[in-house]
Amino acid sequence: MGSFGEFQATAPCLHQAGHDPQLLDRIAALLAEAETQLLVDTQNAYLQVEQAMALLRQVNANKQCGIGHCANGLTRWQTRRLDQYISDNLAAAIRTCDLAAQLNLSSSHFSHVFKQTFGITPLAYVARKRIEAARAMMLATDQPLTQIAHAHGFCDQSHFTRTFRRETGLSPLLWRQRCAPRTQATAER
Repeated sequence: MGSFGEFQATAPCLHQAGHDPQLLDRIAALLAEAETQLLVDTQNAYLQVEQAMALLRQVNANKQCGIGHCANGLTRWQTRRLDQYISDNLAAAIRTCDLAAQLNLSSSHFSHVFKQTFGITPLAYVARKRIEAARAMMLATDQPLTQIAHAHGFCDQSHFTRTFRRETGLSPLLWRQRCAPRTQATAER
């Protein structure tokens, strides 16, 4: 039997166990039992903790768990901060290093955890956010597509059209013709 000091020193990375809800339930039950037994039967409490530790070690067998390994993507507050920064700067150029600076991360580390979180590159995400905002503006106003393109950080309408088509499968003009009448008809009802 070990001591709780050893428990803290050898605690494995818990995010690996998060993929199996039944395992987490078993570990939680063992730790809850250990908590209730702690004052009554210390020996039994240690046994429960040891069993929970054995399960965690099994999950993490042959894995080195350093700080970088435990990082499993961006947190909610980091995602919210990035979304706010992107929204506030849609008309400006947004580079990966600008986004990384918002979270005090290096560009390479940021790119890695960003792709881990969203499944796309930071610049593809920014382009998607720009198109979402442009689509909302296209539905809400009758401004020319060139002005909408410039207002959302596209250097010209051609760049806007290429990016829009890649995201939606339609040109901006065709999308607006198909979607704007529905929105106006819905608003009139």
